[in-house]
Amino acid sequence: MITLLQLDPNIFWKQETPGAFPSWVLWPIGVALLALIWLAARQSGASGPSGATFSKGRFRKSARGFGLDEDEVRFLEGYARTLGVTDTEATFRNKTRLEAFFRDVYKNIEKNSDSEAAAEERKASLFAIRERLARRASAGTPVHSTRQLGRNTPLSFITPNEENYPSVVVRTEPTGLAVEPVIDPYGSVMRFRRGTKLSCFFYTKAHQGYQFTTRVVGLQQFGDRELLVLNHNDAVTPLPSRQFQRRAARVPCVFFRVAVTTSKVKGKQQAAARVENISLPGMVTDLSAGGVAVQSANPLEVGDYIKLLLDAGGGKQTAFGKVIRVNRLKGAGGVMHVQFVKISRRSLNAILSYIFGYAE
Repeated sequence: MITLLQLDPNIFWKQETPGAFPSWVLWPIGVALLALIWLAARQSGASGPSGATFSKGRFRKSARGFGLDEDEVRFLEGYARTLGVTDTEATFRNKTRLEAFFRDVYKNIEKNSDSEAAAEERKASLFAIRERLARRASAGTPVHSTRQLGRNTPLSFITPNEENYPSVVVRTEPTGLAVEPVIDPYGSVMRFRRGTKLSCFFYTKAHQGYQFTTRVVGLQQFGDRELLVLNHNDAVTPLPSRQFQRRAARVPCVFFRVAVTTSKVKGKQQAAARVENISLPGMVTDLSAGGVAVQSANPLEVGDYIKLLLDAGGGKQTAFGKVIRVNRLKGAGGVMHVQFVKISRRSLNAILSYIFGYAE
């Protein structure tokens, strides 16, 4: 286009001479040529280094393959097109590239949203997708059968008498699961009656828990070792996993106890909350979308409600929560595990941005 603009304008404006080709015919030819050059330049700009372009079909196939629903696919598709994503399969399969894509989407939302409310809404949608992919990745390869258990997998089982015993998988045979036998306090092997029903639990290397029921086959000799053999179960079920991505932190905070009172109004129970004026310092040591861990010399009690002020980036965040657990520290107060009960979308997005490192 630059070359054409530098040409002598008389090419298109040359005065007609008798018998010459009419100059007005050159007008549409010149316009069409300019349009073709502009289109080629635009396509070249949307292409990757190798000339590849964004493919809606490939992107949708890759996104669906990672378990995203139609709304999530459509949301990410628009940004993938804008950002010129070409190798969509590699983007989803490579953790570093996927993180870079989500970070670019986050920055695009901050830069191009029509309003703060629209930006926070889109950030919330982005983080919901990001958390879902994180849960999927942390679960690892799903286990459906005890035949998938490898050697040295730790497990524990509970007897009908509610006694809990640890063990470990030694061999996975076609006929059953061979595990270390249980040793009683006197050093002798405990012998369970054949057919005894056991409830078993184990965790994979990805920290995903599973459970299954089985029955005792009996003690069998494998070489020079006597092992406890359990029936296989092809209906292994996952245990509830941690819902939110977490990040260790050292973020100063201030918190207040919230006094909650209940009263009857027209026969119905109503609760009223009042934030007490005494502020207490603390340190957030763990952050997630569901709550925080706060270390303090003056921890509140389990069941207390709390108002929390912190700054994980992007300005001060405010949240209300409930203390669900307290780990006492010798001579140093304790760590409160607080579950959020009320938090604004802006504050939650700022916390998630800190967790994933998008605002850094």
